Amino acid sequence: MAIGALWITGPPTSDPLWAARALRGYSVAWILYLASAVAASSVGRLPRWVLVWILAAAIAMRIVCLVRTPPLSTDVWRYLWDGRVINAGVNPYRYPPEAADETKPYPATPRVDVLRSLKNENWEPINFKHVPTIYPPLAQMLFALLARTREGDAEAFRWTFAAFDVGSVLLLVPLLRRTGRPAERVIWYAWCPLAATEVTAGAHVDAFALFLLLLALLLAARAGGRPGAASGIVLGAAVMAKGYALLAVPFFVRRGGWRVLLAVAATLIVLAAPFLGARGHLFDGLGTYLRGWTTNASVFLIVDHVLKGITSEHMVAARQITLMAVLAVVALLVWQQKPGTEWLLGATFGAIGAHLLLGAPTLPWYVLWLVPALCWCDIPGLALLTFTVSAQYYARWLYPAGDEASRYALLWRGYVPVYVLLMGQLLLWQVSSRRSKTSRNP
Repeated sequence: MAIGALWITGPPTSDPLWAARALRGYSVAWILYLASAVAASSVGRLPRWVLVWILAAAIAMRIVCLVRTPPLSTDVWRYLWDGRVINAGVNPYRYPPEAADETKPYPATPRVDVLRSLKNENWEPINFKHVPTIYPPLAQMLFALLARTREGDAEAFRWTFAAFDVGSVLLLVPLLRRTGRPAERVIWYAWCPLAATEVTAGAHVDAFALFLLLLALLLAARAGGRPGAASGIVLGAAVMAKGYALLAVPFFVRRGGWRVLLAVAATLIVLAAPFLGARGHLFDGLGTYLRGWTTNASVFLIVDHVLKGITSEHMVAARQITLMAVLAVVALLVWQQKPGTEWLLGATFGAIGAHLLLGAPTLPWYVLWLVPALCWCDIPGLALLTFTVSAQYYARWLYPAGDEASRYALLWRGYVPVYVLLMGQLLLWQVSSRRSKTSRNP
C-alpha cells in the first residue's frame, strides 16, 4: 500500500500542481510507514521471511520513486556540471557555473574557454550559478566518475544514489544485530518515505556519505565499539563526501585514540590533494552557503530574529552562537562516554541531530542522516520530523511567491509538534532516570 501511495506522487511532469499531488502521496505513504514500523517493532520474534519482505519492499519503494516521483531538487544538475568540469581538467572550486556564461564579466582564459565549451541544456537548470561548488572532494570524484559514465543526463546519479541507499539498508541489518537489536527494526529506515524520495527523486549525494558513515560504524561495531584505522579511513571518506560526518570524528577519536585520528587526517589530506590547486578558493562556495542559507531552519531563525535588533551582522552572530551550542553538545557527549557500540551510535546521531535542530539550513535530505537512529531508539519527535520536514518544505510551492507570512506559519506548524514531542520525551526520560537512581539509593 505504501508503494502504491508513492506511485501516486507522479508522474514526473512540470505540472504546477506537482507539489499537491506529491504531498498527498507522501502523506499516505508516511502514515502506512509509521503503522508498519510500529507494528514490526511491537511484535516479539518475527519469522525470517519478514526481514526478506522488508528488504524487498524497500527496493521496490525506491524503484517506484525513481520512475514516478517528480524531481524534488535541481542539485543533481550541479553534480553533473561539477563532474564534467573535472573531466575537462578544470578545478570546480575555482570557478562558479556562471563563468560559462558569455554575458558575465569573466576574463577570457583557457579554463574559462573550456567552461564555455561545456555549456549545454544541462547547464540551464543549475541553481545559484554564481556560487562555486560546496561539495567535498570525494563527492567531486564520484561526480566525475558518473559524468564520465553518462554525460548527457542525470540518470546515472539517481540510480547510483539509490544503490548506495539500499546499501545503507543492508549495512543497518548487521549493525542492529551487533548491538543485540532485532534486524527487523531496519524497517524504520528501509520504509521511510523521506529516504525513498530524497535519495531517488531528490538525487542527493547524502546517500553516498551516509553509506560511508554507517560502514565506519559497522567496522567499529565488529571491534566491540572501538574504532580502528579502517574505521578512521572510512569515516574520513564520509567527511569528504558530505561534511555532516565530521561531527562523528570526536567520538571515534575518543574511543579509538590517536590511530583513528591519524587515519582520518591522512584520508582528508589524500582526498583533498587533487583539488588544492584552487588554493584560497577551496571554501568560497561553502562560505557563501553558510552566510546566506537558512531555509527550513527552526532555532537558528529565532536566534537570528532576536539578533537583528542588536547587530547588522546578525546572521554571522547567529551562526556562531548555534555552532557553539552544537560544540557544547558534542563536548557533553564525549564527556559522557560509555562502553559499547550503542554509545558511539547515539553520540554520532545525537550530534548530527543537534546541528540540524539548532543550525541552518534544515533541508529534508539533511534529515536523512538522522533516520537510522530510529532503528535503535523510539523517538516520536524524530519520526514525525521525517514527515513534517518534507511537508513544510515542499508545500511552499503551493503559496504565491513572496507570501512569506504563510511560509513561516507553515514552517512553525511543522516544528512545534516535533519540539513538543522531543522535549516531552526528554522530560519523561529525566524523571525516569531520577526515580531509578532513587530506587537504587534509598
